[in-house]
Amino acid sequence: MEEPTREKFYEKYAWVILFVIGILIFFGGIPHMFGNNSDPELVEIISGKTIQELKSSTPLFFDLYNFYFSGGGLSDVGVGFFLIVVSMFAYRTGQKWAWYSCWFVPLFFIGWLFLISPLPDLAQSMMFVPLILFVVSSLLGLLLPIRKFIPKKLHRIGFSK
Repeated sequence: MEEPTREKFYEKYAWVILFVIGILIFFGGIPHMFGNNSDPELVEIISGKTIQELKSSTPLFFDLYNFYFSGGGLSDVGVGFFLIVVSMFAYRTGQKWAWYSCWFVPLFFIGWLFLISPLPDLAQSMMFVPLILFVVSSLLGLLLPIRKFIPKKLHRIGFSK
């Protein structure tokens, strides 16, 4: 009979890191989903115009911008919801599929790092640090409980202590 292994604190509660990231993504996406830009300064740095100037000077372009911006917000709400549910239930209970599927989180933010590369330097610098923090914290949430998902000793069928 196998002895139950005692989880260390950081292994047991690493799911909370991914849960918090999910909450931040979810609630950060809600205003964007409705077309409310929470960082209008960034738009001005990238385009050279305020949001109102964009809206009045080129209304069709603004409609396109707003469509993609709102769609991005909707995507954030979906990603955040997925991460909240998976981290709260499956990841917390140690299901391997959840650990593997949560690797999308650092990849998601690394993808954003590539997306900001053509932006002006000031815009990149405003976004770089938060994105790196999300990459590092999500990797921390995945790597702290690694022994739970990839055990050190692989047991053969019928092998016991």
